[in-house]
Amino acid sequence: MKVLLTGFDPFGGEPVNPAQEAVKMVPNNINGAEVIKITIPTVWDKSVKDIEEAIETHNPDIVISVGQAGGRFDITPERVAINLDDYRIKDNEGNQPTDEIIQADGQPAYFSRYPAVY
Repeated sequence: MKVLLTGFDPFGGEPVNPAQEAVKMVPNNINGAEVIKITIPTVWDKSVKDIEEAIETHNPDIVISVGQAGGRFDITPERVAINLDDYRIKDNEGNQPTDEIIQADGQPAYFSRYPAVY
């Protein structure tokens, strides 16, 4: 099995991103599964491009993207991905989309198949 694990670089004026630091700490092999770790830029149109390129290069069985959620103290897998960009603050290149559809031909939302339990 091959796992692609992503974490964002620092943003919002912070010197580190805990998501990136957590990804760095994960072993390269877990019970025989190869873990490929990449840092993705906190930039509107570049992060997805980098993930897509890593998927094409490494052909992983699963992709796990780790992000920081201010105010949360636990690991909380997301159950729903909404097809809408709405940035609270500007990214590292000054982009701040508001209510912008991500994939014009996509569904309004996508539900995880992972049985997330809180």
